[in-house]
Amino acid sequence: MNQHSPNSNSNSLQPLLKESIHRFLIEHQNGATDFSNFTSIFSRFLHNLPDPPLEIVWFYSALTFHSTKFTDTSKQVLLVKDLFQLLVSCSSSCNAVKKVAVLAPVIHELFTAVSGKKDLREEIESLTEGIICYVSINCADNSDEHEGFGDLVSCYRELVRVWMVGKIGGDCKFGEDLRLFCPVVSDGVREGMVSEGFGVGYLAGVVRCEAFLLRLCLKFGCGISRVELEKELLNCAAQMISAFRSYYFVDILLRMLLEPVLPVNAMLNPKDEVILREVLYDVVITMSYSFSISQKGMEPPGVQLKNLALTWLFVADNAIRFVRENGDRTKVVSYLQAFSESFLLSHLIKWVMSQPGVQSKTNAPDIFTPVAVISEFLCYLCLLVFSSYVRVLGPFAPFLV
Repeated sequence: MNQHSPNSNSNSLQPLLKESIHRFLIEHQNGATDFSNFTSIFSRFLHNLPDPPLEIVWFYSALTFHSTKFTDTSKQVLLVKDLFQLLVSCSSSCNAVKKVAVLAPVIHELFTAVSGKKDLREEIESLTEGIICYVSINCADNSDEHEGFGDLVSCYRELVRVWMVGKIGGDCKFGEDLRLFCPVVSDGVREGMVSEGFGVGYLAGVVRCEAFLLRLCLKFGCGISRVELEKELLNCAAQMISAFRSYYFVDILLRMLLEPVLPVNAMLNPKDEVILREVLYDVVITMSYSFSISQKGMEPPGVQLKNLALTWLFVADNAIRFVRENGDRTKVVSYLQAFSESFLLSHLIKWVMSQPGVQSKTNAPDIFTPVAVISEFLCYLCLLVFSSYVRVLGPFAPFLV
């Protein structure tokens, strides 16, 4: 192993990393608790590479974590705090997006602590606040958000297995490992973590979303009235959304709001989950300006912004149906007004009207409700398909009708 220089290109480290992961898993299975033979090697990489790959940071941190785990569960929060500080230290020379992405194991361990120890609430809330502050600080620059991991996907499964070692059987499917590793997102979101385009920005978005939901869930059970709770949740959610300013975070949150149930069943009962969902609807509809993500030149590529707006359109429809079914007419009116004034709706309409063959033959919709806009877009889509059909077939089209 010593033939590998600490200054090696990150791609050249992949064979060494995979070999080391394989050996670590075997040694751990055989009962080993001292992994200093690995940590000494990967410590040199961390200190000599100007921007260490996330996979190197994770493997080194996991080795240290597994070597120092406490058997006393009362010290579980202290262990998570130490892990947080270790990952912050190991990624100090990385860009801001990677600094957030590396925290995925911290969120997992913190979730485990929340689920297992009700009497450690104050310590858990304090640590969660610290993590949220750190994530917010590193959201000031999202310029690297859309960059990929290179070939991280090729060893991502092995790295997750390293973090989950001892918690799940060695012969389980990767999906089970990943579900345990990222417990506060939906299955659909986790599917994106094994796709070909999976990148550091997406993982950072997952971390932000998990931290966001975890922080909100900790607000429940504090003994305050529902009115006070909803106000507290709304203020907290709005502050975090404004601070995070990330395309992937917003996209993941919106997609989870399209799911029948939020992935918080381990922390909240069904009644509280409904309260949280309504608060999130309030934020994404009545405060949708926070979702423009156009501050300081951070607007995502046009295709991604269009996709974000389309997802938001269906979330808005769900939200209006939700409050209408609950008989809250005041909120229905508020939602419809906010929807009609939204930056995202304006972007969608401009995009559709700019398509070839649309602007000259159609007008923007007069009634701005999600159902009306969706219906208009379906008409536009049919028009686009027909226009393409005519252009391709040309003079033969009349004979095919």
